[in-house]
Amino acid sequence: MHPVNSESTPLSPWRAAAVVARVVMSAALVIIPAALAESVVAPAHAAPGDASPTDPPVLTLPGNVLGMKSQVYVATDNPAKLTVPVPTGLTAVRLRGTIEAPTNFDAGTLDINDSSGRLLAAIDLPPGASDRPAMPLDVALSTAAPAGSSIGLSFVLRPKFDPQNYSNAYCWPRRQLIVSDLSTVFTGVEAPTATIAGFFPPVLQRVTVYTPVDADVNEQQAALTLVSTLAQHYSNQPTVISVVSQPRGAMPPPAGPLARAVVVESGDYVGLKVENPGAPEAFLRVSGHGGELTTQLSLFVNKLEMLAQVDTARVDQAGSSQGGPHGDTMTFRQLNMTGSTDVMRTASMSVGVGRTALGAPRIDGVQVHLLADYTPVAKDAAGAVVIHAGGTVVYRAVLDSSGRIDATFDLDRRQIGQYINLDMALTYTPREACGIEIPITFEVNPQSTLTVHRGGAAIEGFAAIPSEFSPKFMVAMDGSAPNQLATAAALVAAIGRSAATPLMPQVVDVNTAAGAGVGAVIIANSAALKETSLKPPIGGDGTAIEVELPTALRASIKGGLGSIQAFADRPRNRSVLLVTTTGTWTLIDPVLKYLEGYGGDFSKLTGDVIAAGAWGDPVNLAIRASDNAAANAEPSHSASRPLLAGAGLAVLAAVGITGVVLWRRRRGPSAANHTKA
Repeated sequence: MHPVNSESTPLSPWRAAAVVARVVMSAALVIIPAALAESVVAPAHAAPGDASPTDPPVLTLPGNVLGMKSQVYVATDNPAKLTVPVPTGLTAVRLRGTIEAPTNFDAGTLDINDSSGRLLAAIDLPPGASDRPAMPLDVALSTAAPAGSSIGLSFVLRPKFDPQNYSNAYCWPRRQLIVSDLSTVFTGVEAPTATIAGFFPPVLQRVTVYTPVDADVNEQQAALTLVSTLAQHYSNQPTVISVVSQPRGAMPPPAGPLARAVVVESGDYVGLKVENPGAPEAFLRVSGHGGELTTQLSLFVNKLEMLAQVDTARVDQAGSSQGGPHGDTMTFRQLNMTGSTDVMRTASMSVGVGRTALGAPRIDGVQVHLLADYTPVAKDAAGAVVIHAGGTVVYRAVLDSSGRIDATFDLDRRQIGQYINLDMALTYTPREACGIEIPITFEVNPQSTLTVHRGGAAIEGFAAIPSEFSPKFMVAMDGSAPNQLATAAALVAAIGRSAATPLMPQVVDVNTAAGAGVGAVIIANSAALKETSLKPPIGGDGTAIEVELPTALRASIKGGLGSIQAFADRPRNRSVLLVTTTGTWTLIDPVLKYLEGYGGDFSKLTGDVIAAGAWGDPVNLAIRASDNAAANAEPSHSASRPLLAGAGLAVLAAVGITGVVLWRRRRGPSAANHTKA
């Protein structure tokens, strides 16, 4: 890597004018005077007309946009912690949200402290609070001690002592409070990006990758590599990552606040370069020839971009790191499966790990060696733990005076989803009938282990995502539509966002992807698929539609179908995600909108197909894949035939023999907004 310092030059008149214009526009959005920043007590909101031209610009970001929790649970015996990220150039001035009605107590105080222990607010929960639906939270953060690029907060609940209830005050169920809809108010203007190291900040709302309209395979590869890398990096935020085509050599428009623009384009210059550093029009250029384009992204892929604290750098050789644990036995510490909780009467906790974190090849079973430590339970007290996985009880034990659990149990395919979770329900009843009671502490020992059994058949349906595409998968486009790279980027981002480890997409042609032995994302029309041996759940060409049941079902549907299908390619023992149409590519638009309505989260879908006909009304169906927890299990032939036959009839009912209307088995969240094709 060769960092190169570029000489700074004064802003041109037009660029200086742009900076001034941006500041003026930001100031026009002011909604809260700075004088309110020091208020701690009752919520106060200024009218927009009260703002002064000298007030700093204000930006309110919801918790999920910041990558922080949007709600916290506060119990008397378990204070809640919250970390608020602070984008560079901004100052956090207020925390807002909603205090839900208290549970199992009537009055008290909610204290909010910073990481140094400084009291920021003491919010009174007056008598009768439990009968109120909710109350607003509005707390000043300007005096909170920062911790790097974030602010640490703690929430402490102090129920009011009531002499009349002394005899049973400590015998009630767990007293807790929920603070929801958390958001943070910031003042200031995001600092313009000037270096490669700071180009992708901790908090980002949008990234747009610009590629030439006639992007070649190397430009496509670089664009999808960047999309996959950013999707995993911002997996805890709803960052919108998209690819947009533009004429070769064109400049991208300004990205805007909390957004970034990247241009991926072949060129004689080889390297990464922040164009217009320090200005609102700044963007990152990725340039080179052939494989040099993807090589330049190695800094981001290996999370080493912080070394490039300049605006220009060149990577001569791509590095690779084998991150994460190796082998078939991994400790909870390696997998970040740690946790503890205090228990009084009842409590719960969960530890888990994404399936992709367990590495390749695929797994079909897990042995858990669980070690846990807890406060010894006296003979005349009672305690127990029950552990669920995949909706079934996998272990139960009495908590005794030993203070330790050392247990081994197995999880089969039905208890393993894309996330392996151990949900623990804990109980503890002390020997004192009532009075001041001390909870016990239950903690999972990080030396616990998971031992995986590798093998098994490819997973059917959308349940295969993302593990069947980890760590490497192929991406193929037949070129029959102009926006296929944008569609591929959306799917790669959706897969990458749900993966626990970085993924590596590889751009190939359709025939190569169709015959490969690894997972594949294929975007091709029915004519291109006819040249392959793939057998998706729904196929055909033009108006001739074929549903791949044990006995194929064939029908003629006017206008054809567009679909996204996820299916197991049994001959090659891998899974395929297919975007296809038997008619025009406009049939795909409502299908993609349907997926967008779920935030691109395949885990929220059932079955294996989203399809739409000429009317543009998408339907989510299970043709081969089951909708229940045993979807990954191999059904017997006799049991599957009635189910699949019913699915075939559902397809006909959904699209209709005349193809006029698609019956909606399951509406998307924005189905009312779907346009007709």
